Amino acid sequence: MEKPFLIEIRMMGGIKRISRRLIYDIYHKFHVHGSVKNRPVPHITLFGPFRCRSINDVINTIGQVGSQYSELKYQVNGFDYFELKKKFLFVTTSVKKNVIYLKIIPSEELKDFRHELAKKLLKITDSSNIDHDSKEKFQFHATIAMKDIHRKFDEIWEYLKNYEIKSDELSYRITLLKKGKIMYEYDLKTKRLLTRRQALRRKRSTIGRYTKN
Repeated sequence: MEKPFLIEIRMMGGIKRISRRLIYDIYHKFHVHGSVKNRPVPHITLFGPFRCRSINDVINTIGQVGSQYSELKYQVNGFDYFELKKKFLFVTTSVKKNVIYLKIIPSEELKDFRHELAKKLLKITDSSNIDHDSKEKFQFHATIAMKDIHRKFDEIWEYLKNYEIKSDELSYRITLLKKGKIMYEYDLKTKRLLTRRQALRRKRSTIGRYTKN
């Protein structure tokens, strides 16, 4: 059964443009399609996907935890990848590289926020991601290529060596999605819950820099 809800931080400003351009560059140069099935929105997933009995309880939880923070800092620093491992009787039978992402180094405040949020949401949702319950092991990341990249991984990875990406970022909003579309955003500065229309109208600022060798 589909799990329609997701909570994330959406990248803004320069790092958003850089990330989106990289996603499209990889798509065109290497003919992979995982991240451009829909218009790519560079983001950092905080919790989900999940289902719940009451979305109002989820919204209230975001507000309760968010009320303790005014901003969330993180750094984008280079690239990394995930591997999908298949096992049989505790023996790894195959390894497949299935995600390339921007490495996200969270501030202590961001780690605390995500962990506090996850602890509360695990009680009222059906999320089965065991990493949600860990403060230190949860892997913050922003995907730039996924799914059909395994056979072309070495070429893509070599291409990415031409890029040095390092930027310090700020987020002021937490985004709740339903089926990939903004449902609500919680504004950390004003402590306000924004509707989809309000969220799309207002702008957030970030700090970033980008260098190509």
